[in-house]
Amino acid sequence: MLAEKQIDELISERGILKGLNSTLGITAIALVGVFILYTVLLGDTASEQFLGLKGWIEQTLGWYYILVMLISFLVCAVLMFTQVGHIRLGRDDERPEFSNFAWFSMLFGCGTGAGMLFFSMSEPMIHFASGWSGGNPFMSADVKAAVASFFEAKQAALAAGLQPGDEGFPVPNDLVAEAAAGGLTLTVFHWGTVAWGMYGIVGLSLAYFAFRKGLPLSIRSALYPLIGNRIYGPIGHTVDILAVVGTIFGIATTLGLGVQQISAGLISLGILEEASQTVTVISILLITVIATMSATTGVAKGIKLLSQFNSYICIGILLYFLMASNGNYLIASTLTTLGDYASEAISMTLWTARSPEERTWQGGWTIFYWGWWIAWAAFVGMFIARISRGRTIREFVLGVIFIPSFVSLVWFGIIGSAGIYESIYGADMTIYNTSVNNWDYAGTLYTAFEVLTPGVAATIAKVCALVVVVVFFVTSADSGTLVLGRLLSFGRRPPVQQRILWGGVLGAVTLMVLLMGGNQALKALQAASIAGALPFTFVILAMIVGLVKSLRKDSESYIANEDQVKKMIEKEVADLS
Repeated sequence: MLAEKQIDELISERGILKGLNSTLGITAIALVGVFILYTVLLGDTASEQFLGLKGWIEQTLGWYYILVMLISFLVCAVLMFTQVGHIRLGRDDERPEFSNFAWFSMLFGCGTGAGMLFFSMSEPMIHFASGWSGGNPFMSADVKAAVASFFEAKQAALAAGLQPGDEGFPVPNDLVAEAAAGGLTLTVFHWGTVAWGMYGIVGLSLAYFAFRKGLPLSIRSALYPLIGNRIYGPIGHTVDILAVVGTIFGIATTLGLGVQQISAGLISLGILEEASQTVTVISILLITVIATMSATTGVAKGIKLLSQFNSYICIGILLYFLMASNGNYLIASTLTTLGDYASEAISMTLWTARSPEERTWQGGWTIFYWGWWIAWAAFVGMFIARISRGRTIREFVLGVIFIPSFVSLVWFGIIGSAGIYESIYGADMTIYNTSVNNWDYAGTLYTAFEVLTPGVAATIAKVCALVVVVVFFVTSADSGTLVLGRLLSFGRRPPVQQRILWGGVLGAVTLMVLLMGGNQALKALQAASIAGALPFTFVILAMIVGLVKSLRKDSESYIANEDQVKKMIEKEVADLS
């Protein structure tokens, strides 16, 4: 393995980086530009093509995505509990740069925080009560029928003027309670250990080879054990370009979804009557400017402070639901979800659709998520690696996979349970209709605030949620800007001018997609991003092989050194005696 100084000399001698930044950057922008022109000019046709490709992958290769996600998680778990868990991602005497709280906050800020807020209440509700394409496949037909019957009876009772507690008002049975638990468990499965395992394996590989072996913090470096110095050639360039394009598409898609949620919040507050292009432009410009300014200050200031600020507000939102809804029900429901997930995680992870209806459901939910996590793995994994220097492999896996999964459990358990409780026991059907009948992901949370605490308290809660939305999307764009800079600087710290440039590129791409192509272009972008995850799975599998191969040598070296020290001590003791 080459030391960092040797790499710099190699690069200097061979002129590897001469023009590399501009070449990779121009190539990536050209590819993105071609895609945007294609989707805008062809409109619905392009959208149908990309959605068709995405659908084919979900229907045909669902089993493959399941295996890749499972392998990634299992490798991380095994490394955590074996001898290599003590190995530090850096020098043996190095210690973490960030506190645990700051580290965890940034993990969510660049990773799943925005999505967790977007789906916080709507996804548990949909898995609980929606019958789309057969509904939750882990529920029996009897349970689904009981839920449908209960809500039909409740709607009829409310229409007749009855209220909860009145004679003749429907009372949920055990099957409805079972469905509620099942909806929460499935949601936690989608956002839990297997999902974080994908980010964990990519982040671990990059951090190990960059900080332990002295290679550049770049996707190509993880392939060094397999192809050696060829990572500095066409193969390495191709891998990094794929990562750059995937990052741009992923961030642009996320910002597009963010505009929807920001618009929903402003409409809920009465500031807007409906979404408009003006709001789209202002929202994207605002997020881009703040993210770019934050990126120029570096990780230790901008992203860290914003992420910690958001963590405190998120804690406040959880406390709000515990106080505004039935706290005892929310806590009990969350604990039940923990037990159900622990007992059903393996079967849920390995479950593969067999019938056309099941394949449609799994493709629209689980495989969609797995493709999303894989598509984001390069971007999120590199950022996680950047903030994890100095931690041991055991600390890394615990902090990147298991603790965030527990936080996801608490987040969806409390907020999702609040939506389910109010839908079952509340005096109206507003939350139920917003999520289950209208599938309004962005609006469900704001609707819940109005139902739980109408008036000033709801307004304050909506403002807090809107701030969290904006900051989460800012930190995603912020970290994306830094990652793009590192990818195109061959793992080095990018100059300020380059961070500003890539911040502008991310904002410009998002605006072009939304203004020129609208929702159809955004759907095409999202579909292309997820479909593009397929070729990157081969890179991930190669990274896993390279990581395991290198760690095995590290472990053998550690054991040899440990045995040598042990023999020296035994000899010293023998001489003294």
